[in-house]
Amino acid sequence: MRRHTLSVKVTAMSEEQPKRPQLWHFALGLWFLLVLLWPRSSNDFSKMEQSAPSSLSQEELYRSNITDANFGLLGLRFYESAQGQPRWRIESQFAELHRKENYLFLKSVSADFFSEATQNKILTQSDYGRSWTEKNYVELDGNVSIKSGKGYLFWMEHLNYDGKNHEFTTKDTVHMKGPNVDRPIIFLKGTGLTAQISKEHFILNSNVSSQKKLQNGQWMKVLSKAGEFFTHDSRAIFFGGVKSSLPNATITSDVFEFSSEEGQENVQAFGNVVLRNKDRIGYAQKAYLEVGGSEIILEGKAKLEADGNTIEGKRIKLYSDDDKIEVDEAEGKTKNETSS
Repeated sequence: MRRHTLSVKVTAMSEEQPKRPQLWHFALGLWFLLVLLWPRSSNDFSKMEQSAPSSLSQEELYRSNITDANFGLLGLRFYESAQGQPRWRIESQFAELHRKENYLFLKSVSADFFSEATQNKILTQSDYGRSWTEKNYVELDGNVSIKSGKGYLFWMEHLNYDGKNHEFTTKDTVHMKGPNVDRPIIFLKGTGLTAQISKEHFILNSNVSSQKKLQNGQWMKVLSKAGEFFTHDSRAIFFGGVKSSLPNATITSDVFEFSSEEGQENVQAFGNVVLRNKDRIGYAQKAYLEVGGSEIILEGKAKLEADGNTIEGKRIKLYSDDDKIEVDEAEGKTKNETSS
């Protein structure tokens, strides 16, 4: 069972009001009367109308003439819960209620979204928003940011929240950095985003690029058609024509995965793997390496070419810091076409 709660902060009261209960009752009654009789246009909002931008987005998503609203609210708070657990909470400094279209226009929006799987809180901020209560749908616009429970910060210009699926979507260019936004060690960029809040699973749809500062101070760079990032697990997966550059090797593959667990930085590549290290070229269906370590493992129709020699095997282990090679079930050819 879902529960929606609305809270409105009445700002007209002074600090001395609680000491004079009769005046408080009169003021509260007057406020409710004004809400019921609120006109469609009010001179009280003329200054706010003059300061409002003429166009808030290319899609003209939000009205520039705020006096078209039935009435306005200051200090708006509302939230949704399900089975006694919070799902989201939104605060807005100012809101207009548009009864005909049945939505709330929001200004200076802060929203918390709660991950059911990790129990983390995901924070969002934006200049403007529009909340469709019956649709359980929220649109955010202007300097939109998402901050995950582990501190990763995403930012874009537009973002939609679908309460039915508990997910974010946007077609914008999306940037990410973290987990410490002041001293980030991961940068990510892509076009289009789908984020499953419950699992803190962020999917970038196309044109993905990333940089990761490794523990040795060097940088790993990755380019791909699409990608996924699990902020709670600090794990990234890249798909489609992946090109990755590490301190001791370059890899092209169909899929490339990076993870960081308990201080261990691991890389895995899958599908049509081509690895280059020194003057050696390795081919395989899978490749594994520990960042900062010297071992590189090729598996699945593994083949290595070096100095005019070709060696094949079920599994090839090579070392990035020397010429040592270990091969399981080896077959090979040398420059003189002799088999080994």
